[in-house]
Amino acid sequence: MFVIGITGGTGTGKTTALEAVRALGGAVIDCDEVYHGLLETDGEMLAAIEEAFPGTVEGGVLQRKKLGQIVFGDEEKLQRLNRITHGFVKVAVEKALEEARQAGKTLAAVDAIALIEGGLGQLCQATVAITAPEELRVARLMAREGVTEEYARLRIRAQKSEDWFRQHCTVTLVNDASREEFAEKCRRCFLALPGEVQTMSIETMEKLESAVRSYSRAFPVEFVRAKMSRMIAADGRAYLDFFDGAGALNYGHNNDYIKEKLMAYLAQDGITHALDLFTGAKADFFAAFDEKILRPRDLRYRMMSCGPTGTNAVEAALKLARKVTGRTGVFALTGSFHGMTLGALAVTAGVDHRQGAHVPLPFTHFVPHPNAVSFDTIDYYEWLLTDNYSGVEKPAAFIIETTQAEGGIQVAPTEWLRRLRALCDRQGVLLIVDDIQVGCGRTGSFFSFERAGIAPDMVVLSKSISGYGLPMSLLLIRPELDVFEPAEHNGTFRGNQLAFVGAKAALEFREQADLDRQVQEKEKLVRNYIETELLPLDHRLRHRGIGLIHGVDFEQIGNVSGAVARECFRRGLVIERSGRNDCVLKLMPALTITEAELAEGLEIIRESMLTILGGR
Repeated sequence: MFVIGITGGTGTGKTTALEAVRALGGAVIDCDEVYHGLLETDGEMLAAIEEAFPGTVEGGVLQRKKLGQIVFGDEEKLQRLNRITHGFVKVAVEKALEEARQAGKTLAAVDAIALIEGGLGQLCQATVAITAPEELRVARLMAREGVTEEYARLRIRAQKSEDWFRQHCTVTLVNDASREEFAEKCRRCFLALPGEVQTMSIETMEKLESAVRSYSRAFPVEFVRAKMSRMIAADGRAYLDFFDGAGALNYGHNNDYIKEKLMAYLAQDGITHALDLFTGAKADFFAAFDEKILRPRDLRYRMMSCGPTGTNAVEAALKLARKVTGRTGVFALTGSFHGMTLGALAVTAGVDHRQGAHVPLPFTHFVPHPNAVSFDTIDYYEWLLTDNYSGVEKPAAFIIETTQAEGGIQVAPTEWLRRLRALCDRQGVLLIVDDIQVGCGRTGSFFSFERAGIAPDMVVLSKSISGYGLPMSLLLIRPELDVFEPAEHNGTFRGNQLAFVGAKAALEFREQADLDRQVQEKEKLVRNYIETELLPLDHRLRHRGIGLIHGVDFEQIGNVSGAVARECFRRGLVIERSGRNDCVLKLMPALTITEAELAEGLEIIRESMLTILGGR
């Protein structure tokens, strides 16, 4: 493992940290020593300095005082000097790091505050900043250089700030104790940093896994355990989860109630693979779903167990709509996301997603989301369907998300949903609701469309339907529309038996925990915090959300949401982004998250926003 030690405080702090590294058997590479050594021996670097600052090198010797007089207080000149010296030092340090690696040294410390910005951090696994209280730094500078207290304070305050440390470093250590106590603090810190197993795992995956991977780029650590709303990395650090497996873990990681049912099923050698054969696990889930979810809501659906992914169930819904109506076209909303297989991708709006198909994606007509325009969209849809000169053929179906998650947390108005249902009835168009990400209780009721009192013709479920993050998808079909021939849509893994067991247990758990009420109460906490603590940070921020899915929109500020998300992760919060240009910070914790954990995560977001927005 390679650690960069950064000294922003007392020299004794740097020395003590390097000694702690050596005591752990590691190799030490001191950039200060490398730098000063190059000033004595590297004629090429001296020539570059002389060319940039004539008269500062005489007889092959750098006139340091003269150079200091030229660059001190001139930011542009100082940056020019840094670009020269850091380039040479970086090459030397890269060579030393490689030599340490080849020698089997698993730990190296580097004193290199400015080189982090120059790219040295890419070579290393963690960055450690060492700072000290201002009074200690002032006293040491006065003693070392004989300057006045006023001058010492000006020098120190002109250096890199604590915000810089937070943005660039994994850990910041404060040198505010005795030498022995600080050495022990350093030792504990270095031992807690990511270990060799994690290093090898990450290196192996980066070498062997396809470039298509995405989330591991945003969260570049190895996760080894998880419990409810906490994920534990290989280095032992706990991360609070506001990502929720992209919505697949509504009941938390390793929910004890669901886990017990799964382990009992495995212990009795319950069947794990059965295609679409009759099994007790499937029958138990279907019966429980009908009893606990459908009948209390006066809904009548047949259940189709599709392939394990949500996009497969979307494909099945589109196939069936076309077969029932005899029409090929589909209406989809701008901002929509329905999956990455070709049929589902055809009704997905994002250009980046669509370009990945590399073939035409026909048979879809995109119509404006009601939140995207100021006119009456239902009247517009009806005009498209009824005017002989609209140029648009009547579609087989209208597919929607009642709340667009990947589209930037766009919540469709309740009355609009009712009017859309009525329009589809008048025009003989089937209504498909994609509840993959915002179903299973995410919006405060099991189905996201319940608030409108409507019944779609088909409903697509996946992600959290299994209760435990296991692969599973369902298509709910009005009985009179179920005209599939046997095996007309099939797949080897269309009956995940463990997922059926987990899904039944999840229905029992949500009932026992009164989860809908919990979500509605937690929504109030989130909404109030965002409106009173986050939105006032910048008048250009916007907020949208429902239940326990919310978005803070940075679009009017600019390209900062990524920096905020990275700062959140650095502070121990896993959170993703969505929407146009990924400008929306997406809050999607488990429905089971405690109020204390919810407050903790919200405070991390606030502190991260202060750091990034304040830095601008």
